[in-house]
Amino acid sequence: MKFLLQGKAYHMVLQNAADLKVARETDETLWVATAAPISAFRLDMEFLRYLDQAQDQRIKSGEVKNAVDWLLAVLTDHSGIDGAATDLRPKAVNELHPDGKFIRPLLERIRGDDPTVSLAKIRKWRARLESRPVSEAGVVLPEAAEREDVRKLMEDLLRVMPGAPHPSGKNGVDEATLNNFVSLAKARQAWRAQAASDEPGGRSEVRPLGDDSAAAHAIYLQIRDAIDRFYALCDVVAMNPEALPQLWPGPPLPENTANATDIQAHLRTAPPAKPNPEGLLRIDNRVNPAFARLLHEFRAKLIVPYFDKTDEVLNRNDWNRLRTTMERHGEWKAAEPGPHLAPLGPERVREIAESPRLQDVRNLINTQISAAVDLNQVRLTEKLALFQGHLLEFANNFISFPKLYAPDKRAAFEEGSLILDGRRFNLAVRVPDRAQYLKGVEGGTMFIMILKLEHPRRPEGWEIAVPATSGRQGNLKVGKHGIFQHVDGTEWFATILHIVENPISLNEAMAAPFVRLGQSFTRKVEAITQAAEKRLDQSGELLEAPPPPPPPPPPTPGANGQMLAGGGIAIAALGSSLAFMTKTFAGLTLPQILGGLLVAVLAFLIPSAIIAAIRLNKRDLSVLLEAGGWGINARMRLSRAQRFAFTGKPAYPENSSFQRDRIWWLVRALWIVFAIYIVIQTVAYLNRPPKPVPSAVEVSSEA
Repeated sequence: MKFLLQGKAYHMVLQNAADLKVARETDETLWVATAAPISAFRLDMEFLRYLDQAQDQRIKSGEVKNAVDWLLAVLTDHSGIDGAATDLRPKAVNELHPDGKFIRPLLERIRGDDPTVSLAKIRKWRARLESRPVSEAGVVLPEAAEREDVRKLMEDLLRVMPGAPHPSGKNGVDEATLNNFVSLAKARQAWRAQAASDEPGGRSEVRPLGDDSAAAHAIYLQIRDAIDRFYALCDVVAMNPEALPQLWPGPPLPENTANATDIQAHLRTAPPAKPNPEGLLRIDNRVNPAFARLLHEFRAKLIVPYFDKTDEVLNRNDWNRLRTTMERHGEWKAAEPGPHLAPLGPERVREIAESPRLQDVRNLINTQISAAVDLNQVRLTEKLALFQGHLLEFANNFISFPKLYAPDKRAAFEEGSLILDGRRFNLAVRVPDRAQYLKGVEGGTMFIMILKLEHPRRPEGWEIAVPATSGRQGNLKVGKHGIFQHVDGTEWFATILHIVENPISLNEAMAAPFVRLGQSFTRKVEAITQAAEKRLDQSGELLEAPPPPPPPPPPTPGANGQMLAGGGIAIAALGSSLAFMTKTFAGLTLPQILGGLLVAVLAFLIPSAIIAAIRLNKRDLSVLLEAGGWGINARMRLSRAQRFAFTGKPAYPENSSFQRDRIWWLVRALWIVFAIYIVIQTVAYLNRPPKPVPSAVEVSSEA
């Protein structure tokens, strides 16, 4: 196995099937990646699903090893792997392999006169088998039946039963659907037998009002609690007649009640009728208006037909009888098995459950054995073609990342190029979940932009992460728009949603402290300016406002003395400092002054440059993938070539001419004149005659 140093990490060189075999036997710690979401790859989706054995939408190193083992064992000739071909030759398949003994005969059937079988032809066979009325799982569509009555029976079944999914996208009938229907049909027959009666109107113990029992029970449920409360209040009045004024007509109406809905809600807090010691519910014109309609409907639909009387009075005993009967009906109704079968009607349900045509449906389901064998063979053949054509490419985007370091190639997880702020950003990866992705890039050293992509004919907008690897931040900010060119040729409208800010280049990192200092100075100046404006506004308000209250009494002489002493000390200290600075600079020459300033600047810049260089050197491309759910072993440092390959501004066309206006030339000439003047003045200062040293007599006289 050969290893290539890329990004300060060693990557395996995978060029053929032999390299795949050695890589499979190599410890996973030497692989670049150990896990990755299938959504990260721009590869055949069926290939990725076959590779994802656990069906968890994530490909792991163990699954890749299993795929390599299976592929190398099924094929005796590995030249197709080396050439990344999806066309299969029957003679290259190992007939002694448990799967190969099915794949090779099928290839012989499919190929006809051709020496190879293409992936497209294999998929045509798969589509034909999956569209058959009977699927491999024994799911039968109604159109599979030759008899009209059998087809009608299956259609009725699927009207009331969920069925089972068929590869065509429809739902069909399987063995479980048939058994479930028959079981529910028998249970419904037994359930309905409980309500059987020879009495007129179909009345029975659980259906006291015959076919009207269900409607009557619905009214009973609406009024039950109110009537129970009424009889409980009747007991209160029987024990304490003086409590009646508090119970009827109920609590007073709130003062803030504004509409009819609130009034109705308030009336429902009172009993439905006037409580009385006799416990008689009189359903007449003196009932609570909020319950009037419901009480009269209750009398017409329950009391009159059940007791066969026209009285407007319901005593406690009759209420208890009626309540017990309605509760029994409710329990029977709640125990109804298979209520979703009701649309067919009881006669049709019984007819289907006892129909001899059910056996015809079972016979159709039993044909699943041959269908399953054929379809499994086709899927194994498709899997072999996909693995032969794509497994080596996948390995070069999982075990090793050679294309990530090739400026003229694209890795399978790269999405395209972003054109923004006069630059081209050539590295972009998919962001499955922005919140999780931002957590993954916290603490990193890369400057990363999260962008949303939109397309007028594709409403499923998605997001990408794009690093800036060279130049300066410039005008990169949230909300800025650009164009994203996908590798498939489509063009998307891009908008920056979030920025993870870090230095992009050494110059920017070294300038960052000065930028922060300038920003701090600007904020201070703005604060002073705002404070001055505020004082000015307040002074204007004072001119218009009434005279202020009298000032506080003047400070005592002791306080004045302290203030004057403190001010004198401060002025003296400031004067001494200025005198020291003036004396110090007066004794220095211009080169010494400039040298001192240069040393001070370098003392500040050198540590900043060292720290910036260390941080920039730690920039790791793996953070872009790990934040998206990858498992990465290698530290993929950003090389110098990558910095300018991933982010750069293309050169102008060859032989381009550049024209500038007169103002540009004038400004440039003024700068040149100013620079010459500074040089002349500096030279004159350096060549000035030395100052004469004073004699001892002059010094003593001055003293």
